[in-house]
Amino acid sequence: MRMSVALISALVFLGACSVSKAENPSQEKCTCDTQPPQGVDGAWIKNATACWSTEAPEDQWCDMTVQSLEGDTAQSAVVATLMNNGENGSNLATIFGQQFQTFIKTAEQQGQLKFDVEEARTVVPALLRDNASRIEECVSAFRDATFGKGGVPLEGGSDFRCGVGASSGWLRIEFRVRDLWLAYMLAPQPREASP
Repeated sequence: MRMSVALISALVFLGACSVSKAENPSQEKCTCDTQPPQGVDGAWIKNATACWSTEAPEDQWCDMTVQSLEGDTAQSAVVATLMNNGENGSNLATIFGQQFQTFIKTAEQQGQLKFDVEEARTVVPALLRDNASRIEECVSAFRDATFGKGGVPLEGGSDFRCGVGASSGWLRIEFRVRDLWLAYMLAPQPREASP
């Protein structure tokens, strides 16, 4: 798998910062693996709580963009907003659209993108709108996972998939833009420890 020096440096730095409360990497946890389900050939950002990956399975290539780390309030704010809008697919599409726009701004600054930004700006919002009911189901499962209930498998059509990890509770939403998949991954709120 080919990786850029910047990605490797980021992974080494981020991996050294702290160890996540998460037990093991799984596909939905800020991972980048173009050959699942093996899960042995890729990368995992241990202390990330929200991220995007760009995956090119045919090229066995991916990169990752972190949107929040453990202890950061950005992830908590997104989760709270999702919980407050969980029954409204249109609002959820807008919320995920905002996360996508943040990702695109970061990706543009890095340059050397593997996808056409303008095409992605058209495709992703359309996929969000067209899959609002599936997004509602995933956000509902994401909320339920916060309370210890099981997740839902990563499912959808040929251009859109979403799911919630059964053991991790992480939300993963994927969008196809030509031959690439753009994936958004979000950690659940940590459960409060029992006294």
